[in-house]
Amino acid sequence: MLKRQAFCQAPGLLGALVFLLLACATSQAGLFSDDEARQGLADLRAQQEILSKQQQTLDERITRMESALQSYPDTVNKLDTLSQDLAQLRGKLDVLGNQIDTVDKHVHELYLDLDSRLKLLEAAAKPADPAAPASGAAVAPAANEAGAPSEAYDSALMAFNKGNYASSLKQFQAFLKANPKDPKAVNALYWVGMNQLSLKDYKGARATNQELYKSHPESSKAPDALLNLASAWTGLGDTTNARATLKILLNKYPGSPAAAKAKARMQER
Repeated sequence: MLKRQAFCQAPGLLGALVFLLLACATSQAGLFSDDEARQGLADLRAQQEILSKQQQTLDERITRMESALQSYPDTVNKLDTLSQDLAQLRGKLDVLGNQIDTVDKHVHELYLDLDSRLKLLEAAAKPADPAAPASGAAVAPAANEAGAPSEAYDSALMAFNKGNYASSLKQFQAFLKANPKDPKAVNALYWVGMNQLSLKDYKGARATNQELYKSHPESSKAPDALLNLASAWTGLGDTTNARATLKILLNKYPGSPAAAKAKARMQER
C-alpha cells in the first residue's frame, strides 16, 4: 500500500524538479548576457577615458601654440590642423558616449526580461485563479525604438570624423528635424555648427552657434558654441564682434576649456 502511494506522488515531485531546472536555466542565461553587457560597457568606458586624455593633451598643445607661436608664418595652418584633429577626437568621444548609453539600456532590458520570465514561471507554478486574466492577455513590454535615432546620430558623426562635412551636415540637420526633443539634439546642433565652420559657411555657423548658446546656455556645449561663434565672426571679417564674443565666453564660463582658448586668442589680438 505504501509503495503504491509513493508511486502516485512521484509525478508531482518530478514536475516540481523540472520547474526548478527551467527556472535555474533561465536565470543563468540572463546572467551570462548581463556579464557580457557589463564587460562591453567597461571596455567602452576605458576607451572613453583614453580619448578624454588625448583630448586634454590636444587642448593644452593648442593653447600653448596660440599663446606662444603667433609670430610664425605657419602657425595658423598648424593651429587649424590641431583644431580639426581635436574636433574629430570629440566626435569619437561622442560616439563612445552614445554607445555606452546603448549598452546601459541593454543591461536594463536584460534585467527586465529576466524578471518577466521569472514572474511567468512563478505564475505557472501557482494554482490557476479563475478571476485572473489569461496569460495571453498580459501586456507586452514596449519595443525599444531608441535604436533608430542613435544610429542616425552615429552615422552623422562618422561622416564628420571621415571629413565628409557636407554629408555630415545634412545628416545632423535631418536628425534634428526628425528628433527635436531627443537628448542629443543639443549635441547635434553643435555638430551642425562645426560642419558649417569646416565648410567655411560662416554665416550659417554664426546663426547655428548663436541659436545653441541662446537656447541652451546651461549645456556643456555652450562654451564651445561661443568659441565657434567667435571663429564665425572672424571668418566674416568682424573682429569687433569676435572679440566681444570671447569676452562673453570668459565672463560666463571662466573655468571651461574653451575659456583657456579664448584667453589665448584675446592675447594675440
